[in-house]
Amino acid sequence: MTAGPGPAFRLGVSQIAQDADWPGFAQEAERLGYDILATTDHLGMTAPFPSLVAAAAATDRIEVATYLTNTTLWDPEVLAREIAGTDRLTGGRLRVGLHAGQTGSTATASLTAADKRERLAETVDVLDRLLTDPAHLPRPLRTPRPPLMIGAGEPEELELAARRADTVCFLGAELPPGGGFVLTGPEEFAAQVAVVRTRAAELGRSPELNTGVKKVVVTDDRKAAAERLRPALAPHLTTDQLLDLPSVLFGTHEEIAEQIRRGHERYGLTSYMILAAHLHDFAPVIPLLRKG
Repeated sequence: MTAGPGPAFRLGVSQIAQDADWPGFAQEAERLGYDILATTDHLGMTAPFPSLVAAAAATDRIEVATYLTNTTLWDPEVLAREIAGTDRLTGGRLRVGLHAGQTGSTATASLTAADKRERLAETVDVLDRLLTDPAHLPRPLRTPRPPLMIGAGEPEELELAARRADTVCFLGAELPPGGGFVLTGPEEFAAQVAVVRTRAAELGRSPELNTGVKKVVVTDDRKAAAERLRPALAPHLTTDQLLDLPSVLFGTHEEIAEQIRRGHERYGLTSYMILAAHLHDFAPVIPLLRKG
């Protein structure tokens, strides 16, 4: 018996749209076969929605996305306007990622983590209501609205994502207030996925599951590379645990493709976001995954 086709992976790359050749970067990502070009949402960096309009104007096919919009920084109704207008100006190619936010503005500095999660939930409610309302202007091109991704790690975020997200982004890391990240171990990652999949199934939903890739290391000896990088990358994990994570990819291009397939089998992941630093290192994996 011939095996059926493998899962259809959605593969993106995330870049900060600063003063470099942003349209050129978008064109290169499209040429290499990526499905999505995403940009971040932080103060002190170029605003995400104008950046995505510029990227779409320079390309033909690639979708554009926020990865992830910091809802602490936005009034939800203003954000609905930005999303709808950007979707129109990008020809209906917009995807919207949302997260409670690691940092805020001076005006929101007093918000607690619980406050930020409450703002995230409120934003999802407002976007769902306004962007699907035929009377709301501007109207997005996509119907009923552009797809919403929710970045989740905390229990309340996992519940919200299971109930409301089109795509659930498992952050794969804790984000300390001072910056940086601490990788989530494979057991904890699996537990978070199980919470979302179980809850979504109870609700008759099956959202797309995504994670952000923190590191791509192309090597002929994946274990040796992981052992070398583990003290700096994840000193709290063993080498085997590090190699078992879907958010760090080690090996030849073929081994990385196989690692992603295993991520689908174990976690149900079909969507990955690669950091811009690994744009070319990861690119040869794309046709390997397209073959199934």
